[in-house]
Amino acid sequence: MALQSLQINAITAMRARDVSRPTQEQQEAADRRPLRDEAPRKEPPRREPPYRESPRRG
Repeated sequence: MALQSLQINAITAMRARDVSRPTQEQQEAADRRPLRDEAPRKEPPRREPPYRESPRRG
């Protein structure tokens, strides 16, 4: 398998750690957003009943 030949060294691990950190701008934007349980719930879109034509008599 290809994954068996994959070796993670110290440099690769440090790069992965740095990449996974949010930037200061991203962190500030996340801090301004309300948490999921603090946000108001959105109303589900209302569906109108299907339109049915009246049967024609004749």
